[in-house]
Amino acid sequence: MPRLTVQPLLAALETALGVPASTLASAGAETRRAALHALGAHQETDGVAAFTVSGRRYLATRYGRGHAAIVLLGPFRRPEDVPCDAPVLDAPAEARARRALAQAGEGLSQVMAAERKRLELAAQVELIDSAAIAITGELELSTVLHRIVDLARDVAGARYAALGVTNERGEIVSLIVSGMSEEEQARVPHIPHGRGILGRLLREGKTIRLRDLRTNPDAYGFPEGHPEMRSFLGVPITSRGRVLGNLYLTEKRFARDFTDEDVRLVELLARYAGVAIENAGLYQRAEAQQARLQAIIDQLPEAVLLVEPNPERVTLANTQAAHLLGWEIRPPLALDEFLAANPRFQVDDTPLSPADIPVVRALRYGETSRREIRMVRSDGQAITALVNAAPVRDADGKITAAIAVFQDITAIKDAEQLKDDFLSLVSHELRTPMTTIQGGALLLLQNGADLDEETRHEILTDIANESRRLAGLVENMVQLANIRAGRFGMDSEPVHLRTLLQRAIDAMQEQDPEHPFVLDVERDLLALGDPGRLDQVVRNLLHNAIKYAPARTPIEVRAARGDNGTVIVSVRDHGPGIDEEDLPFVFERFQRGKQAVLRHTAGMGLGLYLSKHLIEAHGGQIWIERPPDGGTRIHFSVPAITDDL
Repeated sequence: MPRLTVQPLLAALETALGVPASTLASAGAETRRAALHALGAHQETDGVAAFTVSGRRYLATRYGRGHAAIVLLGPFRRPEDVPCDAPVLDAPAEARARRALAQAGEGLSQVMAAERKRLELAAQVELIDSAAIAITGELELSTVLHRIVDLARDVAGARYAALGVTNERGEIVSLIVSGMSEEEQARVPHIPHGRGILGRLLREGKTIRLRDLRTNPDAYGFPEGHPEMRSFLGVPITSRGRVLGNLYLTEKRFARDFTDEDVRLVELLARYAGVAIENAGLYQRAEAQQARLQAIIDQLPEAVLLVEPNPERVTLANTQAAHLLGWEIRPPLALDEFLAANPRFQVDDTPLSPADIPVVRALRYGETSRREIRMVRSDGQAITALVNAAPVRDADGKITAAIAVFQDITAIKDAEQLKDDFLSLVSHELRTPMTTIQGGALLLLQNGADLDEETRHEILTDIANESRRLAGLVENMVQLANIRAGRFGMDSEPVHLRTLLQRAIDAMQEQDPEHPFVLDVERDLLALGDPGRLDQVVRNLLHNAIKYAPARTPIEVRAARGDNGTVIVSVRDHGPGIDEEDLPFVFERFQRGKQAVLRHTAGMGLGLYLSKHLIEAHGGQIWIERPPDGGTRIHFSVPAITDDL
């Protein structure tokens, strides 16, 4: 008992009776022994015992069970006792003192019980408050359910506890158990079906408390292997008028049945549990919706980015954004860090300051914009993107975020550049043969009768040559269009290489008899491929050699078996060769080397580009070698037909 509670009562007794009053704890050892002996030996109806120590009289009474819960009144003496310094009480005064002490003991007992009740209630409130914080602060449903059932068992002092989760039809679909070992749980073949006493709890939705579960007529249907249970407390878990589950507690420890206080506490816990389960369900649904939204955003063909302020950070980025920028974006990410990963430029390649980036302006100033920018991926590749950025505002118009949608238009811009390059080259390359053909035809048409035979022959030869050149240009353009459109097919068959190479050489030599050709092919060399496509490749390579090699220098054509079941064909000329800086680009479309530009050599820069695609379609490779003694040697490989095939 706290000193602040006892001391005022002792002081009141002393004042009213004129006799010292104290607790047993403040008395001497001899007095304590005598008081305890007197209270234990005498069973007075008023609960007050009298005893004497060294000629001095005392009265004692209990107000609790402990040794310290005893009040002493004394010392005092009667008039007939040996004189001493103790106060004198005659018989009526002693009787009044006895009654006052009994009343004080009863009052202290009531105060003590109230204080104990207050402390227990405070502990229970603290326990329930801790439980509420624990379960309502948890959003993972399985964790919430396990916490609830463990807390319910602790609050009610039960040996076993279970939480049955019900579906919309009120059927138990899962059971979370507390207090049973894994071995005990393994002996139960299935969860309860919700019949018997559990079915009654589900139907009525009201608390059920039983002293002995076995004697109740509704207690049936327990699975085989279920532990024997007597005392029972069942409390429904509800939220918004809907039953979400039920708490079952059995086997009250150190008592025959559950108390009213247990019912009150478990019902209070069940109300918290209903809120927690509802919150967890809302959280799960919100997470599912978030995951669905993220999946939808990830499936978009455009890159999507969400940026939020205070601090400025990227909070959402879909997989297409990571693919577009070339690195894995893991929100939340500081906006400055995100922008630093990919340098940004205007379309004219001047640097774009962070303050002018569309998503930044949307976030800071509420601007809605649509513009093209150039960015550098993490792998160094430059891309062109069309960016649409807009602010996201709340109901009050305040900017809460900014969203940006990036569309990779690099291919579109390349196509536009390709179109421009194509038109430029076509207009230039077609003008010469068309002019020659048109001029020669008009000359023959208008003055053919006046021209001698030799002049007419020269004009017709020019028309024929330029027609072939024009046909080649048109064929290359058709091939380019087919490759870019994916309309490209092959018919593979055995190809006798000597025959194919000789036929191509004969055709080229007929057009240009000034160059000698040297053919060296291994005997009985067969390749697997499309004869027409391979012939086109060989003629492209021979045509290039003729264009760049000086007159009367040999053009060497060789074919031999390579490694890994391939045939390697090479064409060598003794021209000026290809400059080192041009080598990485010779197989790109519309690319022409420095020598071609300096020598004003006709061509569109498509021959090697088409040849590369044709050879790779055969599963082969094409590459260039710069011989030490000058000129150019181009090799390509295609599958060989061997004895193993």
